[in-house]
Amino acid sequence: MASKFGVSANPKKANHTLGKDKVVVVAIQNHNDYICGPNLIPQSKVNGKWETIKTNSPNPLNPDEKLYDQFDIKESFGNKKGKYRFKVDVERYDKHGNHVETVGTFYTSEFYIK
Repeated sequence: MASKFGVSANPKKANHTLGKDKVVVVAIQNHNDYICGPNLIPQSKVNGKWETIKTNSPNPLNPDEKLYDQFDIKESFGNKKGKYRFKVDVERYDKHGNHVETVGTFYTSEFYIK
């Protein structure tokens, strides 16, 4: 599982099939002792370069909390076949859930929609 800055995030499976799979499920976890979590930003590989898809999903998690986030293949990925990954901005929050800072960035493993 991709992990950095005390946060883990990775798609649950590497291959998704149009018409069969409706969503891409991402396992996420906060290993820190403060509220922190991944802001998942999908990217697609186009002509050998990663391009950001204009959607995201912030996930403030309590310490040691583990959840699953999901992205609709039709809405988020436009029902397009290809190679994808998530850019993960690790966000820290105060005890009231207000954004404090972006701690850093890492990328999940690649996955395919076929």
